[in-house]
Amino acid sequence: MSMQYDDDTKETLDRAVAARLAGLRNMPVDTTALDRAVRAQVPPLRARRTLLMRPMRAIAASFLVLAGVVTAVVLSTSSGPALASAAQMAQVHQDIVSGRIPVMQVDSIEAANRMLNSQSPDAPTLPQVPQSHVMACCMKSVHDKKMACVLLRDDGEPITLAVANGSDMKLAPAPVVSRNGVSYRVQSVGKLHMVMTERDGRWLCLISQLPADRLIDDAARVRF
Repeated sequence: MSMQYDDDTKETLDRAVAARLAGLRNMPVDTTALDRAVRAQVPPLRARRTLLMRPMRAIAASFLVLAGVVTAVVLSTSSGPALASAAQMAQVHQDIVSGRIPVMQVDSIEAANRMLNSQSPDAPTLPQVPQSHVMACCMKSVHDKKMACVLLRDDGEPITLAVANGSDMKLAPAPVVSRNGVSYRVQSVGKLHMVMTERDGRWLCLISQLPADRLIDDAARVRF
């Protein structure tokens, strides 16, 4: 009798639970709050794509910067002719005249060429400049291109004559003055004037406080 009662009671409870679950299955459930909470913790698809793209964009930008640096290094170290600016040449003259750089005392172009050749066998050869007193010489480098310099004096005024191979140096953009079929580039920095030209496969630059016309006259007398 007791066992039959227990079985009946269990069966009744099972039916009640089943009916309750059936009722809950058909009852609508509001998940709006749960959906908002989940979305607040997980960024939307577009945001996830943006977050993913940021490091990729940073990497791409790094490659672009690196490529620019490599290009600049290649261009700066290329074997093409160098460009000496007016400011650079003015500084060369001032350094030689003031003694800020080591120079070798000489009294002729021949002596200057011997001294420079002993220092650097492939040094550019200095030309003859008539009616000029030779004082000193030295070697300079502009963008790794060798330049032979000699300090002259004309009527008491110092003149720096710089010479380089024409394949190593190119003329700076500047106003052009033509004389006797020869073109000269004329520039000024402060009180200094400079005249650049190409002669016999050589690049020449004369720097002084003398007027540009006087420097052109001196450049025209240069003989290799």
